[in-house]
Amino acid sequence: MLEKPINIVAGNGFFEKKKAEYLKSCTYLTRSIAGLIAVENDTSISRINAKLLAFDQWSARDMDRRQVMLIGLAKDIWKTMPFEVN
Repeated sequence: MLEKPINIVAGNGFFEKKKAEYLKSCTYLTRSIAGLIAVENDTSISRINAKLLAFDQWSARDMDRRQVMLIGLAKDIWKTMPFEVN
């Protein structure tokens, strides 16, 4: 999830320690793990914030919640229709 130089610093540390490193990511999707940027309403960031989750801890349940969120984002992006095989 992190760019290589940031990941090297973060290492295999506990989530509390890694949160500061997530905030350094160039990718907002990765940064959002540690926290969402507060912005005014009806901006591109406020619209994506409505679909993202930030985490205070990183448990198995939190990983499952993030996976469900990412699946929802993928469906929004590609808006696929069910494929029928004839």
